[in-house]
Amino acid sequence: MTTKNAIKTIILILTTALIQIGVLRVKGHWIFGGNVAFPFLIAILLWYMPKRAKEFMGSCK
Repeated sequence: MTTKNAIKTIILILTTALIQIGVLRVKGHWIFGGNVAFPFLIAILLWYMPKRAKEFMGSCK
């Protein structure tokens, strides 16, 4: 595992845990949509989007 992937994994775990705690604190129970979808959305932003952004910027030149 590279340092970059390790940092992304730590960010994913921390943000997921903080969102779970926040939702439980406010709502008092689990919410299927946000609690389940949030980790996948963050993973897409951290791993998939940077590659696509670089490809897009490269094709704009």
